Amino acid sequence: MILYFTATGNSRYAAELLARELGGQRMMDLRPHLKAGAGRLSVTLAEGEPLCFVFPVHSWGLPKYLAEVLETMDVQGYVPGRNYVGLLATCGDDVGRLYALWRRVVKKAGLRADAAYTVAMPNTYVLFPGFDVDPADVRDRKLAEAPAAVRQIAEQMRAGAKGDFTCRGSMPGLKSRLVYPLFLRYATDDSPFRADADVCTGCGRCVEACPVGNIALTEPHPLREGRHMPAWHGRCQTCLACYHSCPVHAIAYGRRTKGKGVYTCPHAEGRP
Repeated sequence: MILYFTATGNSRYAAELLARELGGQRMMDLRPHLKAGAGRLSVTLAEGEPLCFVFPVHSWGLPKYLAEVLETMDVQGYVPGRNYVGLLATCGDDVGRLYALWRRVVKKAGLRADAAYTVAMPNTYVLFPGFDVDPADVRDRKLAEAPAAVRQIAEQMRAGAKGDFTCRGSMPGLKSRLVYPLFLRYATDDSPFRADADVCTGCGRCVEACPVGNIALTEPHPLREGRHMPAWHGRCQTCLACYHSCPVHAIAYGRRTKGKGVYTCPHAEGRP
């Protein structure tokens, strides 16, 4: 079974690739479980069935709210040593000490982590100075290389490989132990989000794209009678799914997104 969380489609695509390489594994979308009041996540494994987690790295750690879901999940049928527990994290560059963070999280759910891996995917985070989506050639190269990279990871999983096979990068401890907690506390504020009334059509695509159910069309549209504009309600990951998925590029995060590009994975089946 593959449990995946995605914002712009990269991790869904990686999960689809992994599911096929592992012989058609079942997939479960974790996004409904990250919404407020969703209740406890429960899964049942068949004998010997692997349990793989696929999600993007947010500032060298787990996406906000995901740890709470995984810590409290109920896993039936799990037998240590028989059900392989692996992580495939999608990242633009490196992931710091993500393996250690994830291992502690799943341990609280009674799981013994076996191994973690990473696959490079196009960058999506654009809120820090100097951060933007990848140039077209870099984006296309990462997407073209992903299937072979996931195939190799699947081979390691089938062989029962154990350990940290992630791209940790430089100063991984500083990034995951210091920067990541600061990011969760201070960089997930949704108050700077705005939709440009001159451009916004009130289509609701941002509402559909938000993985944690943080957006609603509650603001009367000043230029389109009978239409409403999005409002953000304080439970944000700053995953930027809303920003990237807007078909008319109407959403901005203060001035930090001015002149920045947008991206959604073109290969994920269905919408992100």
